[in-house]
Formats: sequence, structure tokens, C-alpha cells
Amino acid sequence: MDNLIIALTELEKLKHVERGTNVGSRKESTAEHSWSCMLIADLLIDYAGEPLDRLKVMEYLLYHDIVEVYAGDAKFNDPAAMALKHQNEEAAFAQIKTFIPNPNRFERIISEYETRTSREAEFAKAVDCLDACVRNINDDTKSSNDGFTEALIRNKYLPHVSKFNITMELFETFITKLVELKKL
Repeated sequence: MDNLIIALTELEKLKHVERGTNVGSRKESTAEHSWSCMLIADLLIDYAGEPLDRLKVMEYLLYHDIVEVYAGDAKFNDPAAMALKHQNEEAAFAQIKTFIPNPNRFERIISEYETRTSREAEFAKAVDCLDACVRNINDDTKSSNDGFTEALIRNKYLPHVSKFNITMELFETFITKLVELKKL
């Protein structure tokens, strides 16, 4: 019971981890990002062009950024944050494994997602990339002065979104929209 209470109270803190994008007048939380990714995946999975295990995709997206409870969100246009990202996330992962129920299952989910050893993990990562595009379209505070360029976004996201026709098509549509809105 003690471990369940620790797990539930510690992991709930993901709601307080701020990301770089805004929701109205406040920063988006990592928990909101995870929910948004799951929503996008659920809407797109039937258009993936192949059968994918919906539950696996949802597991990957539920836990893909859970280490941010302790590591925080590293912005990929911030070289200093990115230099420490892996180290910080490894330490957070080790800490979470000390209290999460069934740490072997947790480790499997995160490992499969990070190494993209399944089509479901590849799809989840593509969706993660799309979520950033959706959020930036809806963020009225974003502009091309934020340090995000079309080349930077393409370099970071194309290896992932290009694995599925639907994610690639949406990505290109989002990029066009972001350029039109002068956010890239």
C-alpha cells in the first residue's frame, strides 16, 4: 500500500511540470501533453495503414515523458538543456523504478518506446511530434522569434513522422500552417 501511495502521489506531479508551449495564459503541463498525444493517437490509429495494437500505443504515450516528473522538460532548441537531457532522464528513470509497481513492465514500456522496437512505438513517437505542431498552432504567444525554424523542426521530426503516411501528411499540413501563421 505504501508503494502505491508513493507512486500515485509522485507521478501525479507530472501535472505541475511546465513545457515550453502555452495553453491560454499559462504553460502546458507534461501531463496535458501526454493526454493530447493519446487523443491524437486514438484519432489517427485507424488511418495508420496497418494494424497497430492500440493499447501498446496508449501505454507508450502514457509513460513516454513520465521521467519529466524529476527531470523536467528539456527544450530541443536549448543546447544546454539537451546536453543534460539523457543524464537527467536516466536518474529520474532510476528513481521512479524504486517505487513504481511492476518496475519490469515500466522498464519494458519505456525501453521499447525509446528504442522504437515496434511499429507501435514508432507510431507513438510520430504522434508525439505531431502534438508539438498542434500545440504551436494553438499557442497565440508563439512566433518565428522563438528560435524554432522550419529546418530545425523538419530535422527533429521527419525521421519519425515519415514512417506513416497519415503522420507525414499531417506534418506537412501543420508545417505549412505554422509558416503561414509566422510561427516558423
